[in-house]
Amino acid sequence: MTVRRRTFLSMSAAGATGMGLSLLGAGQAPAAVGPLDTAPTTPFAVGVRRYDWTRGSRPCTTYVYYPAAGTPGGSPVTNAPVAGGVFPVYNFTHGFQSSPQNSLFIIRALASAGFVVPAPHFNHDFTDVRNGNTSKDVSQVLTNTLALNASGPLAGHINTGIGVGVSGHSLGGMITHGLLTAWPDSRIISANPQSCEDMGNPAASVSAKVLFVHGDRDSTTQYSSARQAYTEMAWPKAFLTFVGGSHTSFWSDQRFPRTVVDWARWTMYGDTAARDRLPADAAGSNTRWEAQLGDSPGGPGPYTLLAQHSGKAAEINEASTAAGARLVQRTTSSRPNQQFEFIDAGGGHVRVKALHSGLFLQPTGTATGADVVQQADSGATGQQWRVVDHGGDVISLVNRESGLAMDVWEYLTTDGARISQWTYTGNPNQRFTRRRV
Repeated sequence: MTVRRRTFLSMSAAGATGMGLSLLGAGQAPAAVGPLDTAPTTPFAVGVRRYDWTRGSRPCTTYVYYPAAGTPGGSPVTNAPVAGGVFPVYNFTHGFQSSPQNSLFIIRALASAGFVVPAPHFNHDFTDVRNGNTSKDVSQVLTNTLALNASGPLAGHINTGIGVGVSGHSLGGMITHGLLTAWPDSRIISANPQSCEDMGNPAASVSAKVLFVHGDRDSTTQYSSARQAYTEMAWPKAFLTFVGGSHTSFWSDQRFPRTVVDWARWTMYGDTAARDRLPADAAGSNTRWEAQLGDSPGGPGPYTLLAQHSGKAAEINEASTAAGARLVQRTTSSRPNQQFEFIDAGGGHVRVKALHSGLFLQPTGTATGADVVQQADSGATGQQWRVVDHGGDVISLVNRESGLAMDVWEYLTTDGARISQWTYTGNPNQRFTRRRV
């Protein structure tokens, strides 16, 4: 089975250079602090501290921005005292020939909303972005930032227990997407790649809510590549398109920081009011908002699953109700052994329940080629599947325990061909049209 090839960024320095804009977002003023895991209701002043970190011999100089004591607004204050409260970590990585200081339009919006924002300053090397070195550098920056909770001026003010968020623009967006795919960091629960290109297939070890932002007339990073990355990503996910927008034109648009900040508030603080504001945050002329934010896209069903390469339906063989009965493909019918319910399992995963038997789909092991069978409900991760949305009701299912995808064996088109698991490729024998019965 062949893995699809991807095209990567071909960028001019002029097209990627950062701009120094200041956007704080709308409707923000005097600060109030909530307890742990409660989203602050009003903004903070912003402080910044520099840390000359390294990863081995690689420099990882980082400016850590954070909610600070004092009056909201104005420029970040170097070494300002931290505000009262415990705050999640949300990284930002700048683009080519830019810097954290040129990216304050989004960094300050996040920090003032109640996030600790490590912003590394890289002299970007295209090779290191593509071979994963810079994504690994960001992982090191995240580790070092979380460690600041143990001692020093930020001690006791960093939420180290919920995971982390990552964001970035252009090359920084590609680095961010790399942390969800080819060089995964399992601590990530929220991400915001901006003007990025696709860096690989989503990693089974990362369960993150992901917001993409891109202009559809971007001549520097391919909009189509970001769309591919979006369709492959598991829900919850969203895509904010600036229609007619270029690589950086949306930086001066207040809808950009409003949407990103509310995405971070929802995904890191559990702020459901922020989630509900997202469509309005993104609304207006020349934008398009797409989102799958619910627990299970399309609801519980029941559904049939039609293999894209053969047009045949997944079914439990011979309508067996016994544990261990195999999943196969067969000409479509109206029988209940070809009908399945999707049940939320948390963390962006579902369980797939055979309607006729009440049993759940699960591979027989973690190896490639292991059959998918039905088993009694056990709560095991082997009974949990990540839904990869390809658009048009076409999905792939990736097993949480094995990281392998549901796959019609060897592209067979015959009745009775077994359905097993295989390395995820997104090929047609791993794609199923999900139709509500």
